Amino acid sequence: MGRNAQPIDILAAKGKKHLTKAEKESRKQAEADLKLGGDKLICPMYVKGDPIAYKKWRDLIYDYNKAKALGMEIIKSSDAGILARYCKTHSEYIKLLEQKSRIEKFEVNYEKLLEYFEPDLLVGLDTFFKFGPVMQLDNAINKKMDQLVKMEDRLFLNPLSKIKNVPKKEPEKANPLADKGFGNV
Repeated sequence: MGRNAQPIDILAAKGKKHLTKAEKESRKQAEADLKLGGDKLICPMYVKGDPIAYKKWRDLIYDYNKAKALGMEIIKSSDAGILARYCKTHSEYIKLLEQKSRIEKFEVNYEKLLEYFEPDLLVGLDTFFKFGPVMQLDNAINKKMDQLVKMEDRLFLNPLSKIKNVPKKEPEKANPLADKGFGNV
Protein backbone atom coordinates (compact mmCIF):
# COMPACT_ATOMS: atom_id res chain seq x y z
CA MET A 1 0.00 0.00 0.00
CA GLY A 2 1.26 3.44 -0.88
CA ARG A 3 0.86 6.73 0.89
CA ASN A 4 -2.45 8.57 1.00
CA ALA A 5 -2.87 11.27 -1.62
CA GLN A 6 -2.71 14.84 -0.40
CA PRO A 7 -4.67 17.81 -1.75
CA ILE A 8 -2.84 19.72 -4.46
CA ASP A 9 -2.80 22.93 -2.39
CA ILE A 10 -0.99 21.14 0.44
CA LEU A 11 1.54 19.71 -2.01
CA ALA A 12 2.10 23.21 -3.38
CA ALA A 13 2.46 24.58 0.16
CA LYS A 14 5.12 21.99 0.89
CA GLY A 15 6.95 22.94 -2.31
CA LYS A 16 6.47 19.56 -4.01
CA LYS A 17 7.04 19.90 -7.78
CA HIS A 18 6.79 16.31 -9.00
CA LEU A 19 3.55 16.92 -10.94
CA THR A 20 3.24 18.53 -14.35
CA LYS A 21 1.02 21.58 -14.89
CA ALA A 22 -1.58 19.40 -16.58
CA GLU A 23 -1.60 16.94 -13.67
CA LYS A 24 -1.91 19.79 -11.19
CA GLU A 25 -4.83 21.30 -13.08
CA SER A 26 -6.66 17.99 -13.41
CA ARG A 27 -6.21 17.30 -9.66
CA LYS A 28 -7.39 20.81 -8.79
CA GLN A 29 -10.49 20.28 -10.93
CA ALA A 30 -11.12 16.86 -9.35
CA GLU A 31 -10.78 18.33 -5.85
CA ALA A 32 -13.14 21.17 -6.73
CA ASP A 33 -15.70 18.62 -7.96
CA LEU A 34 -15.43 16.75 -4.65
CA LYS A 35 -16.65 19.67 -2.55
CA LEU A 36 -20.09 18.47 -1.57
CA GLY A 37 -22.91 20.49 -0.15
CA GLY A 38 -24.03 24.05 -0.20
CA ASP A 39 -23.04 27.14 1.71
CA LYS A 40 -25.72 27.04 4.40
CA LEU A 41 -24.82 25.12 7.57
CA ILE A 42 -27.82 24.01 9.63
CA CYS A 43 -27.21 23.37 13.31
CA PRO A 44 -28.59 20.01 14.47
CA MET A 45 -31.12 19.99 17.33
CA TYR A 46 -28.84 18.02 19.64
CA VAL A 47 -26.29 20.84 19.42
CA LYS A 48 -28.94 23.55 19.92
CA GLY A 49 -30.14 21.75 23.06
CA ASP A 50 -26.68 21.97 24.65
CA PRO A 51 -25.81 25.60 25.55
CA ILE A 52 -22.03 25.03 25.57
CA ALA A 53 -22.06 23.16 22.25
CA TYR A 54 -24.38 25.72 20.64
CA LYS A 55 -22.15 28.63 21.71
CA LYS A 56 -19.15 26.81 20.18
CA TRP A 57 -21.17 26.21 16.98
CA ARG A 58 -22.01 29.92 16.67
CA ASP A 59 -18.39 30.95 17.32
CA LEU A 60 -17.10 28.55 14.65
CA ILE A 61 -19.72 29.59 12.08
CA TYR A 62 -18.76 33.22 12.69
CA ASP A 63 -15.08 32.41 12.09
CA TYR A 64 -15.84 30.32 8.99
CA ASN A 65 -17.97 33.13 7.57
CA LYS A 66 -15.13 35.61 8.14
CA ALA A 67 -12.76 33.27 6.28
CA LYS A 68 -15.30 32.88 3.48
CA ALA A 69 -15.52 36.66 3.13
CA LEU A 70 -11.74 36.65 2.63
CA GLY A 71 -12.06 34.06 -0.14
CA MET A 72 -11.20 30.93 1.85
CA GLU A 73 -14.05 28.46 1.65
CA ILE A 74 -13.10 25.90 4.26
CA ILE A 75 -16.38 24.22 5.12
CA LYS A 76 -19.56 23.18 3.30
CA SER A 77 -22.94 21.93 4.46
CA SER A 78 -21.73 18.34 4.11
CA ASP A 79 -19.26 19.09 6.92
CA ALA A 80 -22.04 19.97 9.38
CA GLY A 81 -21.89 16.49 10.93
CA ILE A 82 -18.25 16.65 11.99
CA LEU A 83 -18.70 20.26 13.10
CA ALA A 84 -21.64 19.20 15.29
CA ARG A 85 -19.65 16.27 16.71
CA TYR A 86 -16.80 18.65 17.48
CA CYS A 87 -19.13 21.04 19.31
CA LYS A 88 -20.68 18.21 21.37
CA THR A 89 -17.25 16.77 22.20
CA HIS A 90 -16.08 20.24 23.24
CA SER A 91 -19.13 20.54 25.51
CA GLU A 92 -18.47 17.12 27.07
CA TYR A 93 -14.83 18.10 27.61
CA ILE A 94 -15.84 21.31 29.43
CA LYS A 95 -18.34 19.40 31.59
CA LEU A 96 -15.70 16.82 32.55
CA LEU A 97 -13.31 19.61 33.58
CA GLU A 98 -16.04 21.20 35.72
CA GLN A 99 -16.86 17.84 37.31
CA LYS A 100 -13.19 17.23 38.15
CA SER A 101 -12.95 20.68 39.71
CA ARG A 102 -16.00 19.97 41.92
CA ILE A 103 -14.56 16.63 43.07
CA GLU A 104 -11.18 18.17 43.88
CA LYS A 105 -12.87 20.85 46.02
CA PHE A 106 -14.98 18.31 47.90
CA GLU A 107 -13.96 18.06 51.56
CA VAL A 108 -15.20 15.46 54.04
CA ASN A 109 -15.26 16.09 57.78
CA TYR A 110 -13.62 12.94 59.14
CA GLU A 111 -13.56 14.16 62.77
CA LYS A 112 -17.02 12.70 63.33
CA LEU A 113 -15.82 9.31 62.09
CA LEU A 114 -12.68 9.18 64.29
CA GLU A 115 -14.59 7.48 67.11
CA TYR A 116 -15.58 4.65 64.74
CA PHE A 117 -12.46 4.24 62.54
CA GLU A 118 -8.70 4.44 62.86
CA PRO A 119 -7.08 7.63 61.49
CA ASP A 120 -4.95 5.66 59.00
CA LEU A 121 -8.07 4.00 57.61
CA LEU A 122 -9.74 7.37 57.21
CA VAL A 123 -6.74 8.71 55.30
CA GLY A 124 -6.88 5.64 53.04
CA LEU A 125 -10.62 6.07 52.47
CA ASP A 126 -10.14 9.75 51.68
CA THR A 127 -7.42 8.91 49.17
CA PHE A 128 -9.50 6.13 47.61
CA PHE A 129 -12.70 8.15 47.28
CA LYS A 130 -11.01 11.33 46.16
CA PHE A 131 -8.27 10.17 43.79
CA GLY A 132 -10.07 7.19 42.23
CA PRO A 133 -12.75 9.35 40.56
CA VAL A 134 -10.19 12.05 39.76
CA MET A 135 -8.02 9.51 37.93
CA GLN A 136 -11.04 8.23 35.98
CA LEU A 137 -11.98 11.79 35.07
CA ASP A 138 -8.41 12.53 34.01
CA ASN A 139 -8.53 9.52 31.70
CA ALA A 140 -11.87 10.64 30.23
CA ILE A 141 -10.58 14.22 29.84
CA ASN A 142 -7.47 13.02 28.00
CA LYS A 143 -9.58 10.91 25.63
CA LYS A 144 -11.85 13.88 24.87
CA MET A 145 -8.81 16.08 24.32
CA ASP A 146 -7.39 13.57 21.81
CA GLN A 147 -10.72 13.50 19.97
CA LEU A 148 -10.84 17.30 19.88
CA VAL A 149 -7.30 17.60 18.51
CA LYS A 150 -8.06 15.13 15.70
CA MET A 151 -11.25 16.99 14.78
CA GLU A 152 -9.49 20.36 14.96
CA ASP A 153 -7.07 19.16 12.29
CA ARG A 154 -9.93 18.21 9.99
CA LEU A 155 -11.82 21.45 10.61
CA PHE A 156 -8.73 23.71 10.28
CA LEU A 157 -9.09 24.96 13.85
CA ASN A 158 -5.49 24.69 14.98
CA PRO A 159 -2.56 26.77 13.74
CA LEU A 160 -0.70 23.89 12.07
CA SER A 161 -3.66 22.82 9.95
CA LYS A 162 -4.24 26.45 8.93
CA ILE A 163 -0.64 26.81 7.80
CA LYS A 164 -0.81 23.58 5.82
CA ASN A 165 -3.87 24.89 3.98
CA VAL A 166 -2.25 28.15 2.83
CA PRO A 167 -0.40 27.63 -0.44
CA LYS A 168 3.05 29.20 -0.68
CA LYS A 169 3.76 31.67 -3.44
CA GLU A 170 6.46 30.60 -5.83
CA PRO A 171 9.49 32.92 -5.72
CA GLU A 172 10.00 34.82 -8.94
CA LYS A 173 12.76 33.36 -11.06
CA ALA A 174 15.45 35.84 -11.95
CA ASN A 175 16.16 36.23 -15.65
CA PRO A 176 19.90 35.61 -16.14
CA LEU A 177 19.95 37.87 -19.20
CA ALA A 178 18.31 40.84 -17.44
CA ASP A 179 21.61 42.25 -16.09
CA LYS A 180 23.09 42.09 -19.57
CA GLY A 181 20.40 44.29 -21.05
CA PHE A 182 18.22 41.54 -22.55
CA GLY A 183 15.43 41.49 -19.93
CA ASN A 184 12.56 42.87 -22.01
CA VAL A 185 13.23 41.24 -25.33
